[in-house]
Amino acid sequence: MPVESDFGIFAMWGMTGAVYGRDFVDCKSPGVHIWLMLLAKIKRDIKLVRFLHFFVTGAPALVYYIVTHDTAGALAFLILVHSGWLYAFHGNVGDIPAGLIFLALITGNPWLFMALLVVATLYEPKLIVATGLMTLIKVQTVWLPSLVYGSVLAVSAAILYYKYRQVFDWIVESAYTIPKRMIGSRKGLYKFMPPYTAIPLMYILPWLFAGMFAKPEPLYWLPAIALLAFQFVGKVIRPNHLLPLVAWIAAAGIRPEIVYSLATVDLLSSAGYTGNIWARFYPFLDKITRDSKRVGEWLSDKSGTLWVNSMWAQIYLYANKKPQYGMMEVVEVNSVAKERREVMLKALIKSPPDWIVLDDTAIVEYDYNKYRNVAKVSDFIVYKRVR
Repeated sequence: MPVESDFGIFAMWGMTGAVYGRDFVDCKSPGVHIWLMLLAKIKRDIKLVRFLHFFVTGAPALVYYIVTHDTAGALAFLILVHSGWLYAFHGNVGDIPAGLIFLALITGNPWLFMALLVVATLYEPKLIVATGLMTLIKVQTVWLPSLVYGSVLAVSAAILYYKYRQVFDWIVESAYTIPKRMIGSRKGLYKFMPPYTAIPLMYILPWLFAGMFAKPEPLYWLPAIALLAFQFVGKVIRPNHLLPLVAWIAAAGIRPEIVYSLATVDLLSSAGYTGNIWARFYPFLDKITRDSKRVGEWLSDKSGTLWVNSMWAQIYLYANKKPQYGMMEVVEVNSVAKERREVMLKALIKSPPDWIVLDDTAIVEYDYNKYRNVAKVSDFIVYKRVR
């Protein structure tokens, strides 16, 4: 299936060589970018990278089964972490941390427990409240690894700050400054409980309640509830934002017959994950992902630089061309990255791109008089610079 903008952003480093922070800004930590970049080291192929990613996200289920011999728990994790109703097929930063927390919940080794939580939090910083509570609950047994890992992180941050200040600033910009500005800009923009929040909640709550009945221990569920509450602070709950909850649900020891029933609901309602997945779960992106792929592939054998004046960043991936001006038109990010915008506009004037892709999501006004329209795919227009 063709990829969408979020995966396009996260895989940009690995697939095009554009470096996180230097060549583009995002609203995530570098974790997911580094992970997909490492997978792309095997081969720069979108299908292979996605296959390897989803293979790895399912692997904790096998580890869990080997350790616990709990078939139902392993199946619950496997179904939930890949569920279309949670948009697991969409670019996200929740599936890898879900697996790490899932394994942390069953390990008796405090050093491994803390290592898994640290990596999960670095990958998805919004887990800090949940993983912090998990650490606090076990503080008597994990205080030493917490102190050691915390010291390592502090020293690493100091080295970045004093020796690689530019890298430090890039990370702070994308992982803290931009997300903070995005949340601040959402005042009054989003209705309470829209469909994209209500539908995943209807899907996940039966699993969550079954887990709570199976393991009625308040301290076990406190981090998960805190995570859910913290997500609502951001005002926009997308289905894939709920993926980390999978860890607590799958490790709760739900009765096998309940797991099999809920898993059957998932598989039947998804038509066994056959056919057009976008059209079934996220129809708004069905056509646009196909059109973006066509535009990008059409540009892939054309020489010259590319500017995508559109939110659909995956076009860069399919075109195999880097973003040129220090940022992409990532939705919401493009309206709050003020410093980047200033630099980008100056660079755009100084070094005009050879190719421009435009659609109705563009927010940058530009003079196209020195360009000619050379191609059109639905709402996308491709301009070529006239020499």
